[in-house]
Amino acid sequence: MNNQILSIIYAFLGSSLVNLAQAIQKIGLDSPDEKKLRKWEIWGSGTVLMMIGPLVIQYATSLGGASLVGAMSGTGLATLTLFSHFVMKEKIKSNELTGVITILLASLLIGIFSTGKNIKSTINLTTLLIFISIVTTGYIICTSISIKIGKLIGIILGGFSGATGGFVTLFQKVTTSNPTGATNIFLNPFFYTWIIISLVSFFILQFSYKKDKAIRIVPSFSANYILIPVLGGVICYSEIMNLFQWIGVLLILAGVLLITIKIKNRIKEN
Repeated sequence: MNNQILSIIYAFLGSSLVNLAQAIQKIGLDSPDEKKLRKWEIWGSGTVLMMIGPLVIQYATSLGGASLVGAMSGTGLATLTLFSHFVMKEKIKSNELTGVITILLASLLIGIFSTGKNIKSTINLTTLLIFISIVTTGYIICTSISIKIGKLIGIILGGFSGATGGFVTLFQKVTTSNPTGATNIFLNPFFYTWIIISLVSFFILQFSYKKDKAIRIVPSFSANYILIPVLGGVICYSEIMNLFQWIGVLLILAGVLLITIKIKNRIKEN
Protein backbone atom coordinates (compact mmCIF):
# COMPACT_ATOMS: atom_id res chain seq x y z
CA MET A 1 0.00 0.00 0.00
CA ASN A 2 1.60 3.29 -1.08
CA ASN A 3 1.86 6.36 1.14
CA GLN A 4 -0.75 8.23 -0.85
CA ILE A 5 -3.46 5.67 -0.09
CA LEU A 6 -2.38 5.59 3.56
CA SER A 7 -2.64 9.38 3.60
CA ILE A 8 -6.22 9.16 2.29
CA ILE A 9 -7.13 6.58 4.93
CA TYR A 10 -5.65 8.62 7.77
CA ALA A 11 -7.25 11.82 6.44
CA PHE A 12 -10.62 10.06 6.42
CA LEU A 13 -10.00 8.77 9.95
CA GLY A 14 -8.89 12.18 11.25
CA SER A 15 -11.83 14.00 9.68
CA SER A 16 -14.21 11.39 11.08
CA LEU A 17 -12.74 11.78 14.58
CA VAL A 18 -13.23 15.55 14.47
CA ASN A 19 -16.86 15.29 13.39
CA LEU A 20 -17.64 12.44 15.78
CA ALA A 21 -16.10 14.51 18.57
CA GLN A 22 -18.61 17.25 17.84
CA ALA A 23 -21.50 14.79 18.09
CA ILE A 24 -20.19 13.26 21.33
CA GLN A 25 -19.74 16.72 22.87
CA LYS A 26 -23.35 17.49 21.95
CA ILE A 27 -24.54 14.25 23.58
CA GLY A 28 -22.67 15.24 26.74
CA LEU A 29 -24.11 18.76 26.81
CA ASP A 30 -27.61 17.38 26.22
CA SER A 31 -27.33 14.97 29.16
CA PRO A 32 -29.52 15.75 32.21
CA ASP A 33 -28.01 18.31 34.59
CA GLU A 34 -28.64 16.01 37.54
CA LYS A 35 -26.12 13.58 36.06
CA LYS A 36 -23.26 16.07 35.96
CA LEU A 37 -20.48 13.49 36.24
CA ARG A 38 -21.75 11.49 33.26
CA LYS A 39 -22.47 14.74 31.40
CA TRP A 40 -18.89 15.96 31.62
CA GLU A 41 -17.38 12.51 31.15
CA ILE A 42 -19.09 12.25 27.77
CA TRP A 43 -18.20 15.83 26.87
CA GLY A 44 -14.61 15.22 27.96
CA SER A 45 -14.28 12.11 25.79
CA GLY A 46 -15.49 14.14 22.82
CA THR A 47 -12.95 16.83 23.62
CA VAL A 48 -10.15 14.26 23.67
CA LEU A 49 -11.20 13.03 20.23
CA MET A 50 -11.32 16.65 19.08
CA MET A 51 -7.64 17.00 20.00
CA ILE A 52 -6.59 13.65 18.49
CA GLY A 53 -8.32 14.23 15.12
CA PRO A 54 -6.11 17.13 13.92
CA LEU A 55 -2.97 15.20 14.90
CA VAL A 56 -4.13 12.25 12.78
CA ILE A 57 -4.76 14.66 9.90
CA GLN A 58 -1.28 16.10 10.37
CA TYR A 59 0.14 12.59 10.09
CA ALA A 60 -1.87 12.17 6.88
CA THR A 61 -0.17 15.27 5.44
CA SER A 62 3.23 13.75 6.22
CA LEU A 63 2.36 10.77 4.00
CA GLY A 64 0.64 12.55 1.13
CA GLY A 65 -0.08 15.92 -0.39
CA ALA A 66 -2.00 18.73 1.26
CA SER A 67 -4.34 18.81 -1.74
CA LEU A 68 -5.50 15.22 -1.24
CA VAL A 69 -5.80 15.59 2.53
CA GLY A 70 -7.79 18.75 1.96
CA ALA A 71 -10.08 16.93 -0.45
CA MET A 72 -10.78 14.35 2.25
CA SER A 73 -11.70 17.03 4.80
CA GLY A 74 -15.38 16.70 3.99
CA THR A 75 -15.53 12.93 4.42
CA GLY A 76 -16.02 13.17 8.18
CA LEU A 77 -19.53 14.50 7.57
CA ALA A 78 -20.47 11.13 6.07
CA THR A 79 -19.33 9.41 9.28
CA LEU A 80 -21.16 12.00 11.37
CA THR A 81 -24.38 11.43 9.43
CA LEU A 82 -24.23 7.67 9.97
CA PHE A 83 -23.32 8.15 13.65
CA SER A 84 -26.24 10.55 14.13
CA HIS A 85 -28.61 8.01 12.60
CA PHE A 86 -27.46 4.80 14.31
CA VAL A 87 -26.29 6.17 17.69
CA MET A 88 -28.19 9.41 18.22
CA LYS A 89 -31.31 7.92 16.57
CA GLU A 90 -31.80 10.90 14.27
CA LYS A 91 -33.67 10.22 11.05
CA ILE A 92 -31.44 10.26 7.99
CA LYS A 93 -33.00 12.06 5.03
CA SER A 94 -32.76 10.98 1.42
CA ASN A 95 -30.44 13.83 0.44
CA GLU A 96 -28.14 13.03 3.39
CA LEU A 97 -28.00 9.35 2.43
CA THR A 98 -27.22 10.33 -1.16
CA GLY A 99 -24.47 12.62 0.16
CA VAL A 100 -22.95 9.85 2.27
CA ILE A 101 -22.91 7.41 -0.66
CA THR A 102 -21.46 10.09 -2.98
CA ILE A 103 -18.65 10.92 -0.51
CA LEU A 104 -17.75 7.28 0.07
CA LEU A 105 -17.71 6.51 -3.67
CA ALA A 106 -15.65 9.64 -4.33
CA SER A 107 -13.15 8.61 -1.64
CA LEU A 108 -12.90 5.20 -3.27
CA LEU A 109 -12.37 6.86 -6.66
CA ILE A 110 -9.55 9.03 -5.29
CA GLY A 111 -7.95 6.01 -3.66
CA ILE A 112 -8.12 3.82 -6.77
CA PHE A 113 -6.43 6.46 -8.93
CA SER A 114 -3.78 7.40 -6.37
CA THR A 115 -0.63 5.99 -7.91
CA GLY A 116 1.87 7.30 -5.40
CA LYS A 117 3.65 9.39 -8.05
CA ASN A 118 2.24 12.75 -6.97
CA ILE A 119 2.81 12.75 -3.20
CA LYS A 120 5.96 14.86 -3.22
CA SER A 121 5.45 18.48 -2.25
CA THR A 122 7.82 21.35 -2.89
CA ILE A 123 7.16 23.75 -0.02
CA ASN A 124 7.23 27.37 -1.16
CA LEU A 125 6.59 29.52 1.89
CA THR A 126 6.61 32.76 -0.09
CA THR A 127 3.88 31.53 -2.43
CA LEU A 128 1.96 30.16 0.55
CA LEU A 129 2.01 33.52 2.33
CA ILE A 130 0.96 35.31 -0.87
CA PHE A 131 -1.88 32.81 -1.39
CA ILE A 132 -3.09 33.22 2.20
CA SER A 133 -2.80 37.00 1.98
CA ILE A 134 -4.87 37.15 -1.20
CA VAL A 135 -7.62 34.89 0.16
CA THR A 136 -7.70 36.65 3.54
CA THR A 137 -7.71 40.14 2.00
CA GLY A 138 -10.49 39.09 -0.36
CA TYR A 139 -12.64 37.86 2.51
CA ILE A 140 -11.94 40.95 4.62
CA ILE A 141 -13.07 43.15 1.72
CA CYS A 142 -16.17 41.02 1.11
CA THR A 143 -16.98 41.05 4.84
CA SER A 144 -16.67 44.84 4.96
CA ILE A 145 -18.94 45.22 1.94
CA SER A 146 -21.50 42.78 3.35
CA ILE A 147 -21.58 44.65 6.67
CA LYS A 148 -22.06 47.94 4.83
CA ILE A 149 -24.97 46.68 2.72
CA GLY A 150 -26.32 44.49 5.52
CA LYS A 151 -26.57 41.30 3.46
CA LEU A 152 -24.82 37.90 3.24
CA ILE A 153 -22.71 38.57 6.35
CA GLY A 154 -23.18 35.08 7.83
CA ILE A 155 -22.50 33.29 4.54
CA ILE A 156 -19.32 35.27 3.89
CA LEU A 157 -18.07 34.81 7.45
CA GLY A 158 -18.83 31.09 7.15
CA GLY A 159 -16.74 30.95 4.00
CA PHE A 160 -14.00 32.96 5.71
CA SER A 161 -13.98 30.47 8.59
CA GLY A 162 -13.81 27.53 6.17
CA ALA A 163 -10.97 29.11 4.23
CA THR A 164 -9.08 29.79 7.47
CA GLY A 165 -9.65 26.17 8.49
CA GLY A 166 -8.29 25.13 5.09
CA PHE A 167 -5.08 27.03 5.85
CA VAL A 168 -4.59 24.62 8.78
CA THR A 169 -4.02 21.69 6.42
CA LEU A 170 -1.51 23.74 4.43
CA PHE A 171 0.47 24.62 7.56
CA GLN A 172 0.27 21.04 8.79
CA LYS A 173 2.06 20.05 5.59
CA VAL A 174 4.72 22.67 6.31
CA THR A 175 5.05 21.27 9.83
CA THR A 176 5.57 17.69 8.67
CA SER A 177 7.96 18.84 5.93
CA ASN A 178 9.94 20.51 8.73
CA PRO A 179 11.66 23.44 6.95
CA THR A 180 12.99 24.67 10.32
CA GLY A 181 14.99 21.49 10.87
CA ALA A 182 13.53 21.08 14.39
CA THR A 183 14.02 17.52 15.64
CA ASN A 184 11.02 17.77 17.96
CA ILE A 185 7.60 18.71 16.62
CA PHE A 186 6.98 20.84 19.71
CA LEU A 187 9.99 22.96 18.77
CA ASN A 188 8.57 23.59 15.30
CA PRO A 189 6.86 27.02 15.20
CA PHE A 190 4.57 25.90 12.37
CA PHE A 191 3.00 23.36 14.74
CA TYR A 192 1.72 26.19 16.92
CA THR A 193 0.85 28.25 13.84
CA TRP A 194 -1.79 25.78 12.64
CA ILE A 195 -3.19 25.40 16.15
CA ILE A 196 -3.67 29.18 16.43
CA ILE A 197 -5.20 29.34 12.94
CA SER A 198 -7.65 26.57 13.82
CA LEU A 199 -8.78 28.57 16.86
CA VAL A 200 -9.25 31.67 14.70
CA SER A 201 -11.38 29.62 12.30
CA PHE A 202 -13.48 28.34 15.21
CA PHE A 203 -14.19 31.81 16.57
CA ILE A 204 -15.06 33.23 13.14
CA LEU A 205 -17.53 30.38 12.65
CA GLN A 206 -19.17 30.96 16.04
CA PHE A 207 -19.56 34.65 15.20
CA SER A 208 -21.07 33.81 11.81
CA TYR A 209 -23.82 31.80 13.54
CA LYS A 210 -25.02 35.05 15.11
CA LYS A 211 -25.47 36.59 11.66
CA ASP A 212 -27.37 33.91 9.76
CA LYS A 213 -28.87 30.41 9.85
CA ALA A 214 -26.62 27.37 9.96
CA ILE A 215 -28.32 25.96 6.86
CA ARG A 216 -26.84 28.89 4.88
CA ILE A 217 -23.49 29.05 6.66
CA VAL A 218 -22.40 25.39 6.73
CA PRO A 219 -22.31 24.83 2.93
CA SER A 220 -20.20 27.99 2.54
CA PHE A 221 -17.87 26.81 5.28
CA SER A 222 -17.57 23.28 3.90
CA ALA A 223 -16.89 24.35 0.32
CA ASN A 224 -14.02 26.63 1.39
CA TYR A 225 -12.71 24.11 3.91
CA ILE A 226 -12.22 21.60 1.08
CA LEU A 227 -11.21 23.83 -1.83
CA ILE A 228 -8.62 26.06 -0.11
CA PRO A 229 -6.16 23.25 0.81
CA VAL A 230 -6.73 21.57 -2.56
CA LEU A 231 -5.92 24.77 -4.46
CA GLY A 232 -3.17 25.67 -1.99
CA GLY A 233 -1.49 22.30 -2.41
CA VAL A 234 -1.46 22.67 -6.19
CA ILE A 235 -0.48 26.37 -6.26
CA CYS A 236 1.92 26.59 -3.31
CA TYR A 237 3.40 23.09 -3.15
CA SER A 238 3.42 22.12 -6.84
CA GLU A 239 1.33 19.03 -6.13
CA ILE A 240 -0.24 17.24 -9.07
CA MET A 241 -3.68 15.64 -9.15
CA ASN A 242 -4.93 13.55 -12.03
CA LEU A 243 -8.32 13.97 -13.71
CA PHE A 244 -10.01 11.21 -11.70
CA GLN A 245 -8.81 12.70 -8.41
CA TRP A 246 -10.22 16.09 -9.42
CA ILE A 247 -13.52 14.37 -10.22
CA GLY A 248 -13.34 12.77 -6.76
CA VAL A 249 -12.80 16.20 -5.18
CA LEU A 250 -15.85 17.60 -6.97
CA LEU A 251 -17.94 14.60 -5.92
CA ILE A 252 -16.89 14.98 -2.29
CA LEU A 253 -17.81 18.65 -2.47
CA ALA A 254 -21.19 17.72 -3.97
CA GLY A 255 -21.73 15.09 -1.27
CA VAL A 256 -20.91 17.56 1.49
CA LEU A 257 -23.37 20.07 0.07
CA LEU A 258 -26.07 17.38 -0.15
CA ILE A 259 -25.56 16.55 3.52
CA THR A 260 -25.35 20.10 4.79
CA ILE A 261 -28.12 21.62 2.71
CA LYS A 262 -30.80 20.17 5.03
CA ILE A 263 -28.86 19.95 8.30
CA LYS A 264 -30.23 22.68 10.50
CA ASN A 265 -30.04 22.70 14.27
CA ARG A 266 -27.96 19.52 14.44
CA ILE A 267 -24.88 21.11 12.89
CA LYS A 268 -25.59 24.52 14.38
CA GLU A 269 -25.61 23.12 17.90
CA ASN A 270 -22.47 21.07 17.22
